[in-house]
This record gives sequence, C-alpha cells and structure tokens, in this order.
Amino acid sequence: PVRPADLGLQQLPSGAVLLQFSSIGSRNCRDSLNRLSAAAAHSRGRVVVVEQAIRRSSALQTRLGVRFTPSVYVITADGSIIHHWARPPDRRELAQVLAGLSEGEPALVSV
Repeated sequence: PVRPADLGLQQLPSGAVLLQFSSIGSRNCRDSLNRLSAAAAHSRGRVVVVEQAIRRSSALQTRLGVRFTPSVYVITADGSIIHHWARPPDRRELAQVLAGLSEGEPALVSV
C-alpha cells in the first residue's frame, strides 16, 4: 500500500488521493492535472490531488513502475491503488471511479 509519507501527507483523506506523476512543461500533464483538480474541487475535502515530478530517484515512482507521464493513480484511504491511467483520464471515467468510492461500491481495479 501507499503510505501518507510517500505522498508528503500526514494522513490519507477519507475519499481518495489522485496522484499524478508529471513532466515539467508537458501540456498533457497540465491538462490532466486541471481535470483532476476540477474533480476534487467538489469533494468537500474527501479527495485531494498530489502531483509529483517524475525523476530517476523517486522510491514511489520506482515501486509503481512509472515510466510515462502523465501517470495517474487513484489511492483510497487505506493506501490501496484502485485505478491507474497512463494518460490524462477521461472526465467520465474519473467521475465513475470517484462515484464508486462515495457510494461505497468497489471500483474497478485496472492497475
């Protein structure tokens, strides 16, 4: 599981963390991050967005096998990764994953 300290957090939120690995100056990364931020904005603090720059020495990046940006992960309150995109997530797909969390239904695992 992903620990809060892996993300620079004291604790994981009650909903989810939307973790994005980004490359500096990438338009796809910026577009993706804007999409994630818009989705989290309506969560009343239950969903937070964390961006990490891709670099060679990141232990979490290595552990997750990140090679491309943007790479987006949905991490639940217990540190489980329940979804992954190796591209900017489609707004509808993102909404479905987050809706599954708020309804207490298991989301599709596609890591």
